[in-house]
Amino acid sequence: MENFEKLFNQFLDCVQTLQTALNVSFTEALVETFDNLESGKIKVENGAPDEKTVAELSQKYQAIDYDEISQKEKAQVFTFLTLKAVNDDGFDVNQMPTPPAIATVVAMLMHKLLKDQKMEIVDPAVGTGNLLFSIISQLKALNHSKDNYQLVGIDNDEDMLSLTDVAAHLNNIDIELYHQDALMPWMCPNADAIVSDLPVGYYPVDENAKNFENQAKKGHSFAHLLLIEQIINNLKPNGYAFLVVPKSILSGKIGADFMPWLTKKIYLKAIVELPDDMFKNKFNQKSVLVFQNHGDEAKASEVLLTKLGSLKKEEALIQFNVKLNEWYAKINH
Repeated sequence: MENFEKLFNQFLDCVQTLQTALNVSFTEALVETFDNLESGKIKVENGAPDEKTVAELSQKYQAIDYDEISQKEKAQVFTFLTLKAVNDDGFDVNQMPTPPAIATVVAMLMHKLLKDQKMEIVDPAVGTGNLLFSIISQLKALNHSKDNYQLVGIDNDEDMLSLTDVAAHLNNIDIELYHQDALMPWMCPNADAIVSDLPVGYYPVDENAKNFENQAKKGHSFAHLLLIEQIINNLKPNGYAFLVVPKSILSGKIGADFMPWLTKKIYLKAIVELPDDMFKNKFNQKSVLVFQNHGDEAKASEVLLTKLGSLKKEEALIQFNVKLNEWYAKINH
């Protein structure tokens, strides 16, 4: 741990030195630092950074000895620095990386339900790539390192996509990235599976919201409801969606309108309520929603409805796995 702390601080020092010299955000300096280290040369544009800073950075880079660090450590350092970037640069709460424990729950569900074959997986709110890359790494491990996945990430924030690009490289993951509003027509083909931690809030483009059945009758529409509709429209027949959604859309007033609409469009497979202690207040509570698009191989089945125990206790995931296996055996007997 001491070694990791030392390494983290060395990288942090490099990023901050470059940030000051270029007068840019922490995110931009972080991406450029890793680009410099990967390419083995310091990028200078219009005389910036100046010669003194280049000499200083060269010494700092030499002390890090980048080529001798394992890929795993590089990826870990980058993940922690990404968290700092999100905090320092005042990113939106929707852009905070998804906790690793949630990625594990989604990976367990995907491993059970998806076929062992080549497939295209899209995350339409990819952010820093944290959720998608964590899931894919776990699925590869469960599939004896077999890589069946063509990945696509969509985000409307260019800085986020720069972070995703570096993270993909450090995790040896290939991904196509698209900079666009995910509620506009997608630039990629329809997906076999869609995975996302949905951004929550109002969608400001009322003109485009009119293209959706879930538009608000007055005022701005909920972006997360429109995005679920967009996801259904971009899933192949029989395709699956694994979504981290606000618990509020599944019940109460919003749920009373939305859920009957949703269950006409797709086959509901699972709703896994995440532990209360993962969220600061009950308004932020989330669930994992799993559904399958209609198609020749899709059919209605019993829905897995469960609540996860506190993930601070190891047995919570073991208990979830038991429930998941029992449910899966039941719907496939």
